[in-house]
Amino acid sequence: MSSVAEKPKGILKKTTTPAPAAETRGKPKPDARETAIRHARIIHSRRDIQDQISDSIIELSHFPRTRNESYTSSSPAPADAEAFKNLVRLYQPSDYDDMIEERNCNGMCGYALCPRPRVKMSQGGNFKLLNYGTKDFSIVPKREVERWCSQKCARRAMYVKVQLNETAAWERAGIASIQIDILEEPKQSDDPASQLAKGVEKFKLEEQKPTDDPAEKLNLDKEKKAAQDARDLELATSQLAKEVEKLKLEKDQKAAQNARDLALERGNPQTTRRSVKVAIREKSVKMAAEAPSIDTGDEGHLILDGYKTKFDPKTQTISKGTNLTETAEKDTSEE
Repeated sequence: MSSVAEKPKGILKKTTTPAPAAETRGKPKPDARETAIRHARIIHSRRDIQDQISDSIIELSHFPRTRNESYTSSSPAPADAEAFKNLVRLYQPSDYDDMIEERNCNGMCGYALCPRPRVKMSQGGNFKLLNYGTKDFSIVPKREVERWCSQKCARRAMYVKVQLNETAAWERAGIASIQIDILEEPKQSDDPASQLAKGVEKFKLEEQKPTDDPAEKLNLDKEKKAAQDARDLELATSQLAKEVEKLKLEKDQKAAQNARDLALERGNPQTTRRSVKVAIREKSVKMAAEAPSIDTGDEGHLILDGYKTKFDPKTQTISKGTNLTETAEKDTSEE
């Protein structure tokens, strides 16, 4: 009796293959033309800012505009001071150095609000002794001294330079809170006669003030004190606001730097840099490849450093059947 083997049946339920999931539509890819236009606009805006900085350097090389005896580098004209602060607002320290160099080429002091010419040392040597015999004695390069008309102007110029930022100008162009201050100095007259006249006039005015009413005098003192307190409060508030804006700017710059470092560490492409596409193509060969062959007439092996040996194998070789003694005797007999 022949038995037919039956295929065993499984007790588990048949698994049904799930239907392929519908492809989720991702975000549409940006148009290449729109991306190129956006990048071109960014590049043009940056170049416009750089052009503005270059134009401002040329403009500041002819400052101050108002040249009058009543205005000096310590107390410049208000219009010139305001224009100077607006022009150097987006400067980097390197741009400020370029402006100083441009003014020196014109023979002027490096401080933009100073109308006097720069100092020129006639003595030889590359260094200069300053404040010799005092506690402020120093040795500085001669070129550094010749950038200014005096050490006071150098101090005023460096006061502005330390406020500048290394961040690119186009990153700071939209921040209105960035302001540049110039060094404020007490206004003092150099003429002793004018100081004496002002003192006498002030004394006369104080004598003419009525002091009979104590209540009026007390109210006047209170008003002066209140006005002084209001001015002090306003000054402290403005300084606090500047400090807060400065801290916020430093925080944003640090966060941006950390983000760039993290992207570089992860290997993510940086968006600020232009990506270059490299196409690798196979070099086309115009002629068919040939197998190397030994050419019997080639004498390239006889050339060494451009010199070809004059060895003639037909006349200077000895055949195998020739005896060396016979050859030597033949040469002797010929001699």
